[in-house]
Amino acid sequence: MLSLFITLVTTCAQLPEYAKPRTFQTDENVNITSFTYRQLTREDFRASSIPAYLSTHEENINAHSAITIRITGDSKIRIIPQLFWDQNNYLGRIDHLAFEAVMIPDKSWWNPKMKTGMTKYVLQHEQIHFALAEIAARKLTSDARKWSSNLSVRKQTPQEVYSEILQQVKVRINSAMEANQKRHLKFDNDTSLFYNPSWQAWWSETVEKELKQTQSGIHG
Repeated sequence: MLSLFITLVTTCAQLPEYAKPRTFQTDENVNITSFTYRQLTREDFRASSIPAYLSTHEENINAHSAITIRITGDSKIRIIPQLFWDQNNYLGRIDHLAFEAVMIPDKSWWNPKMKTGMTKYVLQHEQIHFALAEIAARKLTSDARKWSSNLSVRKQTPQEVYSEILQQVKVRINSAMEANQKRHLKFDNDTSLFYNPSWQAWWSETVEKELKQTQSGIHG
């Protein structure tokens, strides 16, 4: 099984540098409690405090979401021993590769001082970020079908094969996440700079339509 996390952190506020969406890589061996795409609730934001690097801006931030794109648990590589040029080595291929977006509750924070009237708007906002990540994950899955079956790696040990395949997957994920990050930023610029329910509703309708359009291809 392949294991990899690429995490998008969204911070909803006006958009100075600290509030812009960002990505970082998480140790793939860390056990992180998370859930796949679904409707978010207020209770999904379980972090007791905002991350330290944002603490000086806490009063300007409504919510802080940790949304991850990860390789699915059923993704598999096959590594087999071979004799090549009279030397023992190993050949690795990807049998199946897919991606999914997940929310990490224990790293997602909700401002307890937020005005009650803003709850619905902020929840919808975070939902759209979650949807954008899920759409990106589905596109990654679709794109992976075009190249993963042709990927092969030959090394002297199984560990070297696994590491090389994982590295090649990371490169493709990072490229896709950079492109997706621009869309998250566009969304925040449209809806976080000022309170705009109608514009946010348009975004919500747009991502819901895209989710329906990509639904049939998730497991295909």
